[in-house]
Amino acid sequence: MGTNLIASAVSWPSATILSLVEQLPITLCVSTRNAAADLPDCIESVRSWVSEIVVVDMDSDDETCKIARAAGAKVVSVPPAGWAEPGRQAGIDAATQPWMLVLDADERAGAGLAALAAACVVRDDLAGMWLPRQNFQFGWWTPSSGIWPDWQLRLFRPDLTTWPGHRTHVGPQVAGHVERAPTHPDNAIVHHSFPTISAWVASANRYTDIEADHLQRSGRRPRLLRALVVPLMRFGDLYLRNRGYRSGRYGLTVAMLSFCYWTLVELKLWERSLSATRLPVGSVPQQRHGSSAISAGAGAPSSSVPGAP
Repeated sequence: MGTNLIASAVSWPSATILSLVEQLPITLCVSTRNAAADLPDCIESVRSWVSEIVVVDMDSDDETCKIARAAGAKVVSVPPAGWAEPGRQAGIDAATQPWMLVLDADERAGAGLAALAAACVVRDDLAGMWLPRQNFQFGWWTPSSGIWPDWQLRLFRPDLTTWPGHRTHVGPQVAGHVERAPTHPDNAIVHHSFPTISAWVASANRYTDIEADHLQRSGRRPRLLRALVVPLMRFGDLYLRNRGYRSGRYGLTVAMLSFCYWTLVELKLWERSLSATRLPVGSVPQQRHGSSAISAGAGAPSSSVPGAP
């Protein structure tokens, strides 16, 4: 019965939706860092049907917190980490409602998400709902891009949920029954991510630093085989398995950028592995006992193969 209720939610008239979903027992949780330009539209997309708003802010120095408080949000301050996940648990802990919807500031609730949420919160057997995410990249979106439906576990019961913050793009852990929403744009989180490829490059440079740092801390060593295979697998997932080729050059662009992202992660991991053995600039290598004098070319940098131990 619960599944049928959810499936029918996408076709309910908008007037019916508004009458059914006003003030649902849901907390909206938004992670922010200098998000003054995006936060108002994010909040406005759910203002009419959530009962509480929590903004987890990472030391913004613009008008983000002022905008949040003006919208009636509870502002929770956490140390800046460079990515959202370390602050997610603070938002969960601050919630007072039995359900939670998590959005980033550059995300919006789709037109049918209110009806879907209304169908979820009345079910005692349900602990969470995977939502599709509609990623607008470089100004447009197509379902054949290879990154649809991009499932995100963002609607859940906070009392049954923990959210690890040790690395980027790690989702929550929900102790209970979880389902997937019908794959329909009306049910989606609408994500306005990168307006241009240049914006993607700037973000990727920052996030690949974070990924490489995490891999190094976890003891991962660079390997040539992985540096070749992992980016190719990521490309293949999007372009072939998810059939991104159907959207032509757009799908190829998305897949190639994923290839570039994971290549950068592996190369930056290799670069970090050199720090333990790289000589300071201007230093002279010590001559081994009993060896002949150092030749004129000794100590000069040679070409290195990424991934070599």
